[in-house]
Amino acid sequence: MKKIIQIIIGNVLMAFAISTLILDNSIVVGGVSGISTVFHFYTGISVSLCVGIINIALFIIGLCFLGKAFAMKTLVSTFFFPILLEFFNQQPYLHGLLNDQLLICILGGFLLGLGIGLVLKAGGSTGGFDILALIVEKYFKVPVTLLVNGIDAAILVLQISFHSAPEIVYGIMTILITAYMMNYLLSSGKGCVQVLVMSKEIERMKTMILNDMDAGVTLLDGKSGFYGNETEVVLTILPYRKLPDLKDKIKEIDEKAFIIVSHVEEVSGNGFTYSKEMREVLS
Repeated sequence: MKKIIQIIIGNVLMAFAISTLILDNSIVVGGVSGISTVFHFYTGISVSLCVGIINIALFIIGLCFLGKAFAMKTLVSTFFFPILLEFFNQQPYLHGLLNDQLLICILGGFLLGLGIGLVLKAGGSTGGFDILALIVEKYFKVPVTLLVNGIDAAILVLQISFHSAPEIVYGIMTILITAYMMNYLLSSGKGCVQVLVMSKEIERMKTMILNDMDAGVTLLDGKSGFYGNETEVVLTILPYRKLPDLKDKIKEIDEKAFIIVSHVEEVSGNGFTYSKEMREVLS
């Protein structure tokens, strides 16, 4: 029940963002909503009706080629999203709330990415042209991301004829913000920093990280490429807020220490997602 509620909330956010912010301000959009705006422009058929027809057609195709399990994941979004889209379209007091195009772009991308992220995190699927991409990937081994991006690019091109250059640019910005927000939500906002330290003061580095930074340490075997000397490398993962302090302490121990810093999307397990009591049990 919690997952179903989460999928419904995700669809509400998606429909609200597309209806009252993106389409209301003529910002180009990808996916089924994008192709539906093309049909609406040339035929006059409402966007929500086009979305419903295309979603149902893609749902049936997915059911035939990808099976019942996948179809059940897209069931709520397939039928509920067009209804929500039409509902928001029919609420005049929700339209024209903002006049700043850049703010609309940022807020629309944020809400759209949040909605998609909630649906995917609950184990659901937004369906749409992802279904076609998955079918092609299944039978022809073409990467899904390549197909999805290709379809979205083609849909954006189709909208060029009836959108101005600023609307197209804002649309691309909205898509990028949507992707970032979706990925951030799927990683639970648990991004951390990974630090590799190569130094002659390995033991002091290890002790400092364990005691002063309250972070775990892994020692890796390494070998100098130039001199061929055997050495150890300190690996640690910790929150971004601790990085400046860690770098200062490393320099205090060894000014010539070689440091590599890289972003980690998500970290889980002992030391990160377990309580201290559980960590003591596991240790």
